[in-house]
Amino acid sequence: MYLLKKTIDAYRREGLKEALYKIARRLNTARKIAGLNVKLQKKRWRKLKGAYEGERIFVIGNGPSLNKTPLYLLENEYKMCFNRFSVMEERLPWTPDFFLTTDDLVLSDIAKEFDKIIPKTTYSFFPGIHFHGQVYANELDKYTNAFWTIPKLGLGFSDALPYIYPGHTVIYDSFQILKYMGFEEIYLLGVDFNYSIHNSVKILKKNTVDIISTKDDDPNHFDPRYFGKGRKYHQPEEFVINNMIKDMEYLANNIITEDFRIINAGFDSKLNSFPRVDFKSVINPSTIEMERIFSNLRESVCNKNGLSKSDIENIPFLNEGDKYQNVDDSSFITSINIGLSLIQSKIFTHIPLGPYDGKYYFIKRTSEENDT
Repeated sequence: MYLLKKTIDAYRREGLKEALYKIARRLNTARKIAGLNVKLQKKRWRKLKGAYEGERIFVIGNGPSLNKTPLYLLENEYKMCFNRFSVMEERLPWTPDFFLTTDDLVLSDIAKEFDKIIPKTTYSFFPGIHFHGQVYANELDKYTNAFWTIPKLGLGFSDALPYIYPGHTVIYDSFQILKYMGFEEIYLLGVDFNYSIHNSVKILKKNTVDIISTKDDDPNHFDPRYFGKGRKYHQPEEFVINNMIKDMEYLANNIITEDFRIINAGFDSKLNSFPRVDFKSVINPSTIEMERIFSNLRESVCNKNGLSKSDIENIPFLNEGDKYQNVDDSSFITSINIGLSLIQSKIFTHIPLGPYDGKYYFIKRTSEENDT
């Protein structure tokens, strides 16, 4: 019934040819699954079962609200991140504990970066084979800390990994993995569910939402380079968002229990499926601890970009009336609100750090640090 429904949806939206193509693709995927070493992967997954029993974790989406979030405070927390989160890492004192990518177009780019992404994590997760037919299992098997999943048809929630029910958003898959690993409290950050159409793109395939960006001006994530020039992903059309919301409602109505809780701790999120909580009330850092963490981060980033201790102490504070277009060649500090408005334009010449103590720091990049 599920396959029939998906076929009818594809026919209505994309025509008979595309619907038939999708049927053939799924049948081909089933054939390829039969050729994978599933038995070995099941054995590997068993060691993750309940390994983090009773722990809490922060699931970090990639929405613009991350720029309002003092993510540096998560240094000693478990964190799962997704897709192009690596763009954020230059602004943080940590890298993710766990990493996951599931989208077929995003994964086609991420696969080229396995050697950079996987070694930095405790565990990384990817589809061993995607519903669209791409096989990654054999390449992933060379990494001892990379695990792959096998897609199941329909809407559900798997407790028998590596089998997983793929959702319409990567976080749906992450919840299945994290519950399997024993996590009990899931705090969401940057899961904004607040999308706009990206106009600077080319359509990859007629009558689909498959696109490739033509400029570094991504409007839907924390950095305009996130799905910047040359990056492939899916246009967030209304039906795409509606499917994501249905996934979240399914979780809220069927999966949440006292032993598995999802709480939205993000800023400006339009996701209303889960209870909300203030981020700082969860972390509750002391002023001294917050200052220590941020000062160490600021010093590290400044040192990497050629600033001495004296330079750091003399970074100027710019007020609302100052001309920010003239600061491309120097570091500066400004208020949070002004800082948030400048990230989209200054990210190419500066590394933004914050928010901290009502301020945002913009550290001038060296040429070596200007790559994404």
